[in-house]
Amino acid sequence: MSHEAPARYLIDVEEAVSRVMSGIAPLATERVPLSAAHGRVLAQPVVAPVALPPWNNTAMDGYAVRAADVAHVPVTLTVIESVAAGAFPTRAP
Repeated sequence: MSHEAPARYLIDVEEAVSRVMSGIAPLATERVPLSAAHGRVLAQPVVAPVALPPWNNTAMDGYAVRAADVAHVPVTLTVIESVAAGAFPTRAP
């Protein structure tokens, strides 16, 4: 028993897309409070008017390594600099 549909019921991808797209339209945009925005999609990008903090900052401690230096593990690495919160590194990247 064949599971293929008869050729008279088949349409090509372009026709299928055309049929689907002809039956839909974009929804109107609306403003909602942030508390009601969960699960929704933005109609346009949200951009902060001011960068906070006004410098590059990280929210947690971490380590930077080069992939080549950890390609074969286990490996022992040397800490070459510690940078305090709000400070800038003194070494070039």
